Amino acid sequence: MKFTAINEAEYLASVPEYNIEFRVARLRYERYELHGELTVCCGLAGARVFDDATLSASTINFSSAQTRQTHGKRLAERARTAGSVDWIGLLEELAVRVLAAERAGQPAVVLSRLRAADVEPVITLDGYPVYPRQHAIDFGDGGTGKSLFALWRAGQLEAEGERVALFDWEMDAQTHRHRLELLFGRDRMPSIRHVRCERPLVHEVDRLRRVILDDEITFAIFDSVGFACDGPPEAAESALKYFQAVRQLRIGGLHLAHISKADTGDQRPFGSAFWHNSARSTWFVKTAASVPGSLTIGLLNRKANLGPLQPALAYTFTFSPDRIAVDKVDAASVDELVDSLPMWQRMKDALRSGPKTLAALAEELETKVDTVKKTVQRKGGLFTRVPSADGTPRIALVERRNA
Repeated sequence: MKFTAINEAEYLASVPEYNIEFRVARLRYERYELHGELTVCCGLAGARVFDDATLSASTINFSSAQTRQTHGKRLAERARTAGSVDWIGLLEELAVRVLAAERAGQPAVVLSRLRAADVEPVITLDGYPVYPRQHAIDFGDGGTGKSLFALWRAGQLEAEGERVALFDWEMDAQTHRHRLELLFGRDRMPSIRHVRCERPLVHEVDRLRRVILDDEITFAIFDSVGFACDGPPEAAESALKYFQAVRQLRIGGLHLAHISKADTGDQRPFGSAFWHNSARSTWFVKTAASVPGSLTIGLLNRKANLGPLQPALAYTFTFSPDRIAVDKVDAASVDELVDSLPMWQRMKDALRSGPKTLAALAEELETKVDTVKKTVQRKGGLFTRVPSADGTPRIALVERRNA
């Protein structure tokens, strides 16, 4: 038997002398036993096959000797080999090889020996950081432009050399194609792959994995997790199974989620805490301003595992019959966002005009002097104290002092 790993999630075994091929996919452990999908192809004369020489396709328990024996007898019956092929023995060998490969897993690596090129990259899209090998969640209420903004970022990532797919549980390809043309123009539309999904992600993994391999996809948008999870979003099991499925895809992604109606709904995605915990970064998306022909959204970074929390961002979508323009705007200039900005970001904006005393800053920002003082201490690389003619120290931006 020739046994090889097709990729990280599938195996292929062939028996050339009998023109038999075994394909193993969708492996998972259930109660410490390894289950998976086994497809058997056979080129033997007289075998009851269909389509491309497929003899059988079923889910079996590779850890169960009884299952292997029962399935071996069934294969022998369908192949009409009359004892000339030891199907039970072939399944025994296949199971041993699959179990050994799964137990071996990926080898350990010495971190210090990784090349700099192997270290996590980051792509900054007009202020928004994307880690192409990791997973982030944008969450917000319906109608806040999450899907539209994600499609725009997908196009920006294509321009940076990524190959992006949109795994879509909500809308259809024609709707996204129209939006894509409005965002980029008919002659400059990026080659984003759209994949319509109907079932939970755990049941779509194999199909999506093949799309990723065939089209060499490096990053994906998942819209949205509420429809893609296998169970209620508030159940820990649903979130854990979702991200276990995501890991099998072996690419990075942006996942869109909704919020709860609770007072703390803007702090993390709706559902189990594992949605927030499993992502490397999360961003709360809110409508900052909406008037006919224009929508301004704010993005507030709630979690950042791969670096410091990012400053709040704001973008304006301007709609016309033949175009959607996307422009980054200063979040501090959007009245509806000011109260949502972290204190250090509000202080930075207030100090752009020049140094100010602690008392003046606190009064302008409508906060306590002690709050301003603690922020200065925590952000020593951003703020500094400078002397003044009246003897009262003032707070200034480090970047302006060094300019």
